[in-house]
Amino acid sequence: MRDLQQVSAWFAIVDCARDARLHALVERSEKRACLYSGDYDEDTRKALPYLVQLDRAEPLAETWRQHESGRFWGMLCDSDSSLAELRRHFRKFTTARLPDGEIVLFRFWDPRVFEPFALTGTAEEVAPIFSAVASFVADPGGGRRRYEWNGRLLVNGQPASAAA
Repeated sequence: MRDLQQVSAWFAIVDCARDARLHALVERSEKRACLYSGDYDEDTRKALPYLVQLDRAEPLAETWRQHESGRFWGMLCDSDSSLAELRRHFRKFTTARLPDGEIVLFRFWDPRVFEPFALTGTAEEVAPIFSAVASFVADPGGGRRRYEWNGRLLVNGQPASAAA
């Protein structure tokens, strides 16, 4: 439940592997954090996913508005959480267990992965990722969509079954 006294902020989950320009834009953002911890070589660091609290005046926000659509750079979300809190939340979703028990990387920040997960997952699987956000905005192909959870998935304000 959202606290009405808190002001939400917009965040981008940026897949720096999708475009060589993204890491430099992320680095210029004042409030940013890599979703992964550890020591990585420079090339790997430039390809990791980052969480960035967006500021309209920063180059990443303008570049995202102008050029992201259809490029699968990641997703936007709006949240009352701090950058550190939201990073901790999203780190819980960076891996998934397959039916055979194998643990694999779960690239939920890729709109082409997020949409099928959100549309076909059970409430027990999907609701937790929404627990720290009001909505996600992503373009899985065919235009930007807004995903919300209100006891069930809503896409562009419609029940997911009607919107899909």
